[in-house]
This record gives sequence, C-alpha cells and structure tokens, in this order.
Amino acid sequence: MFRRPNRIIVPEYKAPAGLSLLAAAELVGEGTRAISAQIVDLAVRKALTIAPLDSTRKRQSGFTLTLKSFDGLGPDEMDMMQALFPRGAVGEKLEVRPKRNRALGRRLRFPHGRAVARLVVAGQARERTWLERTFGRGSAQPIVPLPAADRTVDHLWGMRDYIALAEKDRLAFLQSPQGAELRHDVSIDAQVLVLNEKLLPYAVLFGLEKEWVRELGVRYEALTDDDLLALDMIGDVLVFALDPDVWEAVGVIADLSELLIGVGRIVGGVVVFLVSLGN
Repeated sequence: MFRRPNRIIVPEYKAPAGLSLLAAAELVGEGTRAISAQIVDLAVRKALTIAPLDSTRKRQSGFTLTLKSFDGLGPDEMDMMQALFPRGAVGEKLEVRPKRNRALGRRLRFPHGRAVARLVVAGQARERTWLERTFGRGSAQPIVPLPAADRTVDHLWGMRDYIALAEKDRLAFLQSPQGAELRHDVSIDAQVLVLNEKLLPYAVLFGLEKEWVRELGVRYEALTDDDLLALDMIGDVLVFALDPDVWEAVGVIADLSELLIGVGRIVGGVVVFLVSLGN
C-alpha cells in the first residue's frame, strides 16, 4: 500500500462515482487485492453471485461464480466479467478452487492491465520507472498516482477510515450533517446494514473483510421482519446478509493469492494495454 497522503482526510461512506475496484486498488497501492475486491463488488451489485462449493465437496475451500447481469457496468467491470465468463451467457458458471487457477490468473491480467492503462490515459497516474519498480516502496505496483487523482485517493482513504472506525463512531458520522441522510421509513439498523454491505468490496481491498463481515452479521441479527419487508419494498435486497454461508466464500476470495498469478505486476509495462484500448 502507498503511504497515506499528508493531507486532511474526511471519512467517506460512499464509493467514488465511476471508479472500478481494479482502478481503486492501483491508486492506493493494493494491486494484489484488486481482483478479489472487484469480484466482491460485482456480487454486491448483483452482476454475479458467489456460492460455496456444494456440500459434497465442502472440504475444498473454493466457490462458484455465476453470471447474472451486465447492467450498469463500466469498462473495467465489463473487461473483468468477460475474463471470468468467456461465453458471456447469463447463468454461466466458473468454479474457483485453491491451486487450480493459473489459467484464470492469466486471463485476469487483461482486465487488470486495461484498468491500469485507463488511469494513465486519463492523466491520473504514470507508469513507474524501472528504478521505482525495483527499489521503491510498493515496488509491485505498476503505476504512481498523479496530482489529478489526489481527490479520488483522499476519498478512498476516507472510506478506509470510515470502515476502521468503531461502530458507535460510524453511526455518529452517519447522523452528522455531513453524513448520510437516513430514511424515516426504515430502521437505522436496516439502513446501516445496506450501506455497510455496499462497502464490503472496499473492506476486502483494505484487508478488513473479516471485521466487516462480523459487522454485517451483527447488523443482520438486529433486523426485524418489518425491516426485511421494508428493504424488499425499496429494492435493497441484501446479497450477503441474507445468505451468511456466502461470507465464507468472501474470505476465500480475499485469501486466494494464486488467483493473482501474473496480475500484481504488469510485466513489461502498460504499453501493450495502452495499445489494446485503441482496438
């Protein structure tokens, strides 16, 4: 991870608009968690579902991804979905198991590299020099954020601060003038659970997923039947809180380092990915 900016950082509970988890990971120097965080984000956004392996193979700590929708996805997420599901058919499945993902890791280099290239093209980052990549802090990262990305970087650090706050401090922030405008027709517990679930991908990004999953569990247990009905009526049907078995798969995703083979370092620079953006 890159050093925390030496600027005033304000806690944030919402993600920056139009920023993929792949790009967010590179801007804070957490490239090795980019794929994991992006998969969880796609699940939270209902583009795919995550399920543990069936009970007959429970000893294997893998999971199954199922394609559900391409709606509302940006370029980085579309590249990612196409790498995960080459046929692009709704209902297509991908099984991920420890130590059997080399081919998948190679496929995922493409969406990851293109996300890096888009940051460079947008003027938000530059490619690291050979000396920086060899000896610098965060040497596995292919890019360095530029001043044009400062606001986004600060926002991401603000999200990390919010996730790391004690529960009572997060609630106080949400009820403050600069916090969320909480609804009157749904309980605070229900609304905070919805907000917190949307932040789960960022908890994965910052290595705080275990604590955040526990937070979701506590919030879910506090819900009443009226809360669940109200959430259903306003369209906030929860992905993870309603299926706690999936939480195990979230931890597996965050821990599957072999999924990232060939991804953490964009070997040979980003030129090939810059070229691919023009095709």
